[in-house]
Amino acid sequence: MAKMNEPINELALKLILARRTLVLSVADPDPWSAPVYYVYEKGRFYFFSSAESRHAAAAMKSGRAAGSIFRDSDDWREIEGLQMAGRVEPIGLGIEGLSAFNSFVTRFPTVKEFFVGASFDLDQFIQRFRCRLYAFIAEQSFYLNNARGFAKRTEIRLPEL
Repeated sequence: MAKMNEPINELALKLILARRTLVLSVADPDPWSAPVYYVYEKGRFYFFSSAESRHAAAAMKSGRAAGSIFRDSDDWREIEGLQMAGRVEPIGLGIEGLSAFNSFVTRFPTVKEFFVGASFDLDQFIQRFRCRLYAFIAEQSFYLNNARGFAKRTEIRLPEL
C-alpha cells in the first residue's frame, strides 16, 4: 500500500516495477486493448508482440496508443494506477533491443523453458515466437491513487530508470 507522504513519482515508479502487465489500447478505427508483459527501462515499456497482432498493427498504422498499469483491489480506496498516452515504436536487434531482451529474460525467466538445449538469444527468440520487440513511450502520464482522494489523478513525468 502506498504511503501518503511519498512523492507521486516514487509511487508511480514502485507501481511500474511491481506490476508485470501493461494494457495497451489502440483505435484504428475501432478500439482494442491487449495486455502485454513489459520491462521498463529508460522511460520506455518494452514488450514482445506479433507484428500481425491487432494492437501492434493498429499502433504502427495510427502512430498512437494508450497504456495503463494498475493495482486492483476489492476495496475501491486501494485502486492505484497509471493512465498514459503515447506511441509505440518497433525496436531492432541493436544495443537497445539486446538490453531490453536481457531485462525481459531476467524478469520473465520461464521463457528459457522453450529453448532447452537450443541457442537462446534475441534473434532466436523473435524467430521462435514470430514476434517483434516494441517500446511504448508515454508522452502524457497520470498517476491515480484513491487512497489520496477518490477519482483524483495527477499528471506526472515518468522517471527514466
